[in-house]
Amino acid sequence: MRGRDRFYYVAGLGFLALAKAKHLVHGYSTPKTIGASEVDRCVEYDLRVVAGWLDHLRRYSSEGIDGKDVLELGPGSDIGTGIVLLARGCSTYNACDVHDLAASASDVFYERLFERLEDGDGVADLRDLEREVAAARRGMPSRLHYVVRKDFDLVETFGKSSIDLVVSQAAFEHFDDVEKTVEQLDQVCRPRARIVAEIDLMTHSRWIRDKDPNNIYRYSPRVYDFFHFRGSPNRVRPFQYQHAFERRGWTNVTITPLTTTQGRARLESGLSPLFANEKSRMDVLTFVLCATKGA
Repeated sequence: MRGRDRFYYVAGLGFLALAKAKHLVHGYSTPKTIGASEVDRCVEYDLRVVAGWLDHLRRYSSEGIDGKDVLELGPGSDIGTGIVLLARGCSTYNACDVHDLAASASDVFYERLFERLEDGDGVADLRDLEREVAAARRGMPSRLHYVVRKDFDLVETFGKSSIDLVVSQAAFEHFDDVEKTVEQLDQVCRPRARIVAEIDLMTHSRWIRDKDPNNIYRYSPRVYDFFHFRGSPNRVRPFQYQHAFERRGWTNVTITPLTTTQGRARLESGLSPLFANEKSRMDVLTFVLCATKGA
């Protein structure tokens, strides 16, 4: 092992240990790098995420979201994306997470988000939408259906053939069983439903993410599993996501890289043999997956 690879191998072990220790003490509490106190940045993040989904959807199928029942997987620290999607014209917004992170979102966050929508970003009746949000936050029936389930049972929660569009932002890489998630999506989605999911394949610890984005792929399954906790990156590569959907009969499965890095020899240097191969596409750091459910 070269000196550079040895350094990042050892450094990565330290970050894996810190991540597990943090999880054991605090649980899963930081779904994104922006702190909840940075309200304006959080609002901008949600607006940007929805704009990205809609752009990917238009490129993929030339469709919009008017009248669609939408499901978001792992919304994270707030339901701002759901508000924006409803403002853009979807019929209902449904979301499922295993951690109740959205409960801590402040009133100020939602006030600022509605201010931005009033500036011209929204298309729906915002007064009606404010009432829907208030009802959802009180646990009453609403067009925003946010559910927290430790078992992440989508079928039990939303029923079969109830969803037209699935969206996800940097959540799939945290699922312990991607195959099971896809199996559930196959049941809750209607025929010809779409999925648009942005997936982050990189190391998540912040300093080493910039220096060595593929650090988590340096370790054998035995070593990496030793530091595993629920929600840690699953190391599933793009071809495996594609195969998971195709096995369930989804069609036109596309993998579109969003962030890449160059130099295959350097990328594969020091990696576990499990990933040091062409099919793993270690040059892809983030990508968007789109697919259509079969009839």
